[in-house]
Amino acid sequence: MSKLTIKEVRQTDVQLMQTAEQIFTKMTAEATLFATPVPSLATLETALIAFRNSATEAAYRDTRAIIVRKQKRAGLVYLIKELGKYVDTIAKGDDSIILAAGFGLRKANGSYNGLVPKAKAPLAEPNEIGSGRVLLRTSPWVGARMYEFQCRIKGSSEAWASQLSSKSSCMIEGLEQFKEYEFRVTYIGIDPTPNYSDSTSSYVL
Repeated sequence: MSKLTIKEVRQTDVQLMQTAEQIFTKMTAEATLFATPVPSLATLETALIAFRNSATEAAYRDTRAIIVRKQKRAGLVYLIKELGKYVDTIAKGDDSIILAAGFGLRKANGSYNGLVPKAKAPLAEPNEIGSGRVLLRTSPWVGARMYEFQCRIKGSSEAWASQLSSKSSCMIEGLEQFKEYEFRVTYIGIDPTPNYSDSTSSYVL
């Protein structure tokens, strides 16, 4: 099985811009396939423009401009990597989908094949009173491409509501005030089959 690769270390500034532009263009053209990118394509475009402008300024060898260019490059690389995790999740091992997003392919690490390990039950931290928000955290796993957090009112038979995150933490919003919710999480790896954690509960303020 293959997965996407990002060769930003070996790319010049111009090549990195071309890579970001290619990803932005292809994912925009495949909006049906990539409906809710994390981070958004608008965020990627903004970072690309900022990096392009900083690279132009740095061409004059101004020390401060060179430092800014390095910072903008690092920011753009971070966004590309986060988008890569999202694309991996959508692709579910389908090389054609990875290529459709503008990413390259490489052999996947066999050590992460198979069912993902069971995640630790998420820690729930309610926000301030009236916010209707709860911050969830779980232990990160190096093989995770995404994290899927779920919630529902405790004791209900409703289907779990899901929210994807590229990190091991996630802010759940729009919850009913003073209701008790239960939460769980699963890693999403090469094998997309979920392996949900035990649930944890918390009241929403």
